[in-house]
Amino acid sequence: MKVRRPNLFASIVLILIFMGSFTSKNVIALDYSIGFRTDDQLIWKCNICNINKMNVLFGESWRDAGLFENLSQGKRMRWDVNTIEQNSTTILASVNIWMWKYEESWGTLDNITEFSYLKNPSQYPANFNFSTYLPFVPFWLPVPIGDYLGEMKLSNLYDVDNRVLPTLNVQPNILAENVYIIAVYNHNGILSSFKLYITGNVVVIDISFDNIPLYVLPSTIGLISAFLIVIYLYVKRKRNI
Repeated sequence: MKVRRPNLFASIVLILIFMGSFTSKNVIALDYSIGFRTDDQLIWKCNICNINKMNVLFGESWRDAGLFENLSQGKRMRWDVNTIEQNSTTILASVNIWMWKYEESWGTLDNITEFSYLKNPSQYPANFNFSTYLPFVPFWLPVPIGDYLGEMKLSNLYDVDNRVLPTLNVQPNILAENVYIIAVYNHNGILSSFKLYITGNVVVIDISFDNIPLYVLPSTIGLISAFLIVIYLYVKRKRNI
């Protein structure tokens, strides 16, 4: 008995330590943040815009205001990040916005806008909607974005899909026709693809993220270089066989 008691006591201590470490890992909340940086430039391009169909679905004033103001096929929207602020309750970014334009010379900016999110996504009210009007989804979200979306109490208009890339599937309440939206985000929380469909999988709006932030370029170049090296070694090996 004297031999077994120390072993039993040690086993109980180990179990308690394991349970304590497991519990602490699940209690600690994620520290959400912003996936881009001050002075970053973000640009989106409109690849498809069926204005006539949008007028039927949303009325002719659908592109008079908001982030779809003056939207047309071939135009770009540019954001320059001014400031990024975070505290215990809020995540905020201020950006200069050039609305949808054809010109390579952007000219004078159209507005300065602040976008804010709650630091704790579980504090959003139940049945939360990002917007009751176009575009129905945000152009950026805090990171890690999959966890952030997973904790939000979104309304039944939204379906979150985190299987590959964080994706918001949206089915707005449009009486004229069956409308649905697929919005895909990259791991920096930036909207990389926005597609608005109608019945028959017909694309009415197609918007894509049109630039790569400077801090992503080194890793991209490295991946391309590694890929080319692998191809070179494979071809060389084939020739020597």
